[in-house]
Amino acid sequence: MNFVTYLFEKSRYLEKSFIEGDHGTVSYAEFVRDLEHLSSGISHRYGSRKKFLLMADNTPFFILSYFAIMDSGNIAVLVDTKTGNTDLQQILATSSPFGACVQDAYSKNFEGSAFHILDETGIHEIQHEPCLVSPPPDLNADDIAVIIFTSGSTGTKKGVMLTHKNLVTNTQSILDYLKLTESDRIGALLPFFYCYGASLLHTHARVGGSIVLNQQPFLGSVIGDIDKYQCTGFAGVPSTYQILINKTPFLQEKFPTLRYFTQAGGQLPNKYIQMLSEHFPDKQVFIMYGATEATARLSYLPPEFLTTKMGSIGKGIPGVTLAVLNEQGLPVKPSEIGEITAQGDNIMKGYYHDPEGTAAVLKNGWLYTGDLATVDDDGFIYVVGRSKNVIKSGGFRISPHEIEKEILSFEKVKGCVVLGIPHEIMGEAIVAGILVSDTVDVHDLRREILTHCYQRLPSYKVPKKIIILDEFPLNSSNKVDLIRLKEIILISEKSET
Repeated sequence: MNFVTYLFEKSRYLEKSFIEGDHGTVSYAEFVRDLEHLSSGISHRYGSRKKFLLMADNTPFFILSYFAIMDSGNIAVLVDTKTGNTDLQQILATSSPFGACVQDAYSKNFEGSAFHILDETGIHEIQHEPCLVSPPPDLNADDIAVIIFTSGSTGTKKGVMLTHKNLVTNTQSILDYLKLTESDRIGALLPFFYCYGASLLHTHARVGGSIVLNQQPFLGSVIGDIDKYQCTGFAGVPSTYQILINKTPFLQEKFPTLRYFTQAGGQLPNKYIQMLSEHFPDKQVFIMYGATEATARLSYLPPEFLTTKMGSIGKGIPGVTLAVLNEQGLPVKPSEIGEITAQGDNIMKGYYHDPEGTAAVLKNGWLYTGDLATVDDDGFIYVVGRSKNVIKSGGFRISPHEIEKEILSFEKVKGCVVLGIPHEIMGEAIVAGILVSDTVDVHDLRREILTHCYQRLPSYKVPKKIIILDEFPLNSSNKVDLIRLKEIILISEKSET
């Protein structure tokens, strides 16, 4: 079983466009021809079952490299293009890649690396080497196809191992409920190194649909692209819709070709769901829920339940069993709270080189997601929080631990707790509550901390605000009471406005 063979099984000879947008148009027939040459070249030159890191923007380079790595029987290791040097070095140490396919814009991150570096010129050379195009190597369904690194609660990046079977299963399940066809065209705004973004590639390749790439720096440019390229679908995380609704004339548009919206990657506040429903009554809105550890998707709320089950993530997608279990491992009753667990052929093989981390989330055949939820009388699931304090801001999953570590490196800082508070645009905003020495100049210290964080962390991990506290509220176990601390910060926010 080769996932890439499955994807292009029906679309490989189509003369219609596969890729459109700023980089021009590429037909399926052209793309598959290039894919087969590059895949064969990689296989002949390097063999199979080796790890190739991939760092690139949403470009034809990414798409071709990604599929060629897997098609040649190798493993694609996807890396966020905004990954800081510290995280990148940890990923390299953990994964020990044989090689890397790197867009020219990111080549400087790999200067002096001992492994094989394939930049855009290198990929072009392999693609045009005189070698016979050979069929993909034999693979087992449980062979690893891709490793996607995602942050855990400790801040350490975890490599999620997804197999060819995981990818095939989840792709087919998504197609079953979205009912995509060859005529569908998606505006691909989400990065492909993110499982939600990659799933757009997978589903549209399988049915022969089109991917519209957008490289403009301003989110509002996608409004014009939807009409220009006659997109039938649009996908976004909560902040995507919040920014579009609050900062652009998004709700004044008609989008005559658009058939549906999808939303995942965190909870979109109900008021925004209501806005989408009211302003686009002729469009389907799919509210979805998933995890990298589940390949991409675990559940969806059918559009016909959008208003009657507002705020729900729905039920499991085809082929997935979802259950909300209490601490005894039993299904919760309506209004009780438990942890969302899942079973299905889309569940990851495990975390790369992390048997302890794998055992903590894969138990008795179930994936324990870390998300707390309740159910209603009809079995619809409603997320109520996280069992681990991971912040979701602008579609990113952010560990407070790594930010706290940087702030606590200042001698003048005596204590630090980082958490997320509700934010109109980003979903959650990162706020740091700190305890400081009595003699410190708090204004200078705030500036020093922010400068330090911008130097050491990706911009989306830098706190939006630093609040000086007299003490941390403690619970009965003498641990910081995060709920109370969040209340204190929110009260402080209100008093300043």
